[in-house]
Amino acid sequence: MRQSILTGMMAALALLAAAMNTEASLYPIGIIPDGNPVGASFAGAYDQAAAGSTVGALTVSLDISGGYNGNLYAYLVAPNGTMVVLLNQPGATPGNPFGFAGSGLNVTLTDATTYNGNPVTGIQTTPETPGQIFSGTYNAAGTLGTFNNSSANGSWTLFFADEVAGGGQATLNGWSLDITAVPEPVNVALGLFAAMLVAYAGVKRCWQPQPAAK
Repeated sequence: MRQSILTGMMAALALLAAAMNTEASLYPIGIIPDGNPVGASFAGAYDQAAAGSTVGALTVSLDISGGYNGNLYAYLVAPNGTMVVLLNQPGATPGNPFGFAGSGLNVTLTDATTYNGNPVTGIQTTPETPGQIFSGTYNAAGTLGTFNNSSANGSWTLFFADEVAGGGQATLNGWSLDITAVPEPVNVALGLFAAMLVAYAGVKRCWQPQPAAK
């Protein structure tokens, strides 16, 4: 009986664990026009999640070379039109309108407060080394959790603009989404019901009357 119940519980847990992280590199990639607020959009199809799944959490990874990081503005748009700002001229303040002077990004943006046991700081306020690629894991300018409960699969659009001319040409070399996809509720319910039937069948077998001893 214990084994059958355990089997049913394991099946139920497997269903719940179906909220899995899936990563996909998205295209196209290309140049971010220098000093052009109109910018460029890069749309890519994400199809790694099960049909009907929604976003439970996500991170965004960006690989950019060249340019002047303090000039960059970017946002991400989900398939349902939800938009979150990723960066907004990092380091720019009334006292420093030009922002941080790093050149290029190799970063992962997250809502997490820690990474590998270390506090996660914001990309908007973490100092950069002038002329160098800025790398690491940081909080985005906006809240990525805003995407939660939206459709995981579909066309995701990354927008980039270089707001100030003269900082050099930046190029988007690659970008990816790591999505924790949550299965469609009806599929989870059906799976849990099936798991309960497995457990019940095991209990029934274990409690069948035994022949009387002669």
